[in-house]
Amino acid sequence: MTLHEKILYYRKQARLSQEELAARVGVSRQAVSKWELGDSTPEVDKLVALARVFGVTTDELLSPEEPAAGTPPPPPPRPEPPDYQRGLRGVAWLICRYGWLAGVYIAVSGAGIALVGGLARYSFLRMTQSLLGDDFFYGSGWSGEMSAAQLPLTIATVILAVGLLILATGVILAVVLYRKGRKGD
Repeated sequence: MTLHEKILYYRKQARLSQEELAARVGVSRQAVSKWELGDSTPEVDKLVALARVFGVTTDELLSPEEPAAGTPPPPPPRPEPPDYQRGLRGVAWLICRYGWLAGVYIAVSGAGIALVGGLARYSFLRMTQSLLGDDFFYGSGWSGEMSAAQLPLTIATVILAVGLLILATGVILAVVLYRKGRKGD
């Protein structure tokens, strides 16, 4: 039995179309057709791939002897995962590898919020002191109750505190995810 006859025989035993075999070996369907017709011969690396797909050795593939009658057919081909599953695996890998960048983005956002809160607090404090005087905060004007002038200052302080909390959370998240992602290296 010649090589081209064996390729055809083993392909039919494996219940593969020429297109499926071509995809598994990494060639075109026309190349498989030429191999089966005997018009061309596969290269050495393609012979190894063919033997792997058919579940035989390269010696069995190249030898002129007929395949043994009791030779079981090769195992059925394992189906390829759909494209979206391969894509999801890639996304999962990216998240594991570079997820720490999310922590960096959160930290930068927190820094921005803290900056806005700090600037607002500073601005409100300066405006209030220049309009109402220092006695309002430190002297007789402060009676323990919040006035309308102190409300913006309090809100700005809360924004500053929230920004600092987000900043700290982002930094911690970035460090933890960076270490976790590097463990796989």
